[in-house]
Amino acid sequence: MIIKIEPAGFFMHTVILIANLENPDPEDQDIREYLDANELEPKYRSEGDFEGRNSESMQFGGCYLGKHTGEISLIQQRYVEAEIVAYEINRHLGESDQPVEIPDDRREGAVAELLKTFNNDDAFRKMDDGKYEVALDGVKVREAARSLLAS
Repeated sequence: MIIKIEPAGFFMHTVILIANLENPDPEDQDIREYLDANELEPKYRSEGDFEGRNSESMQFGGCYLGKHTGEISLIQQRYVEAEIVAYEINRHLGESDQPVEIPDDRREGAVAELLKTFNNDDAFRKMDDGKYEVALDGVKVREAARSLLAS
């Protein structure tokens, strides 16, 4: 889901949530459920083309969403972190003198299981410039994958 924030007037802003209807992002359903659970209704809702994709647009007043924008951002952040860690898991499985070969029909499930082990606070390390990087131990990732495949 794309989040756009636009000025709406003197010290005001509009928050627009844009969901691709043809190829939804993984976090879209969680964000929709969060909006429903908190009874947050958009001021305007429409469907149409956004950057060449059939999309739904939900427009909210910035004050109306208030603290909820942080929660929505955290939902997105968790999904992005999982995507980054999954990428690194796959990279570590293949980058070695002894790569771990996972059959295509088991790869998605195996990576999902490995994410349960490796997608945590220890997966990220703060760098000197204040940014974060993924800090997975490739040997441990490959050992866990081999153990998973053996069971």
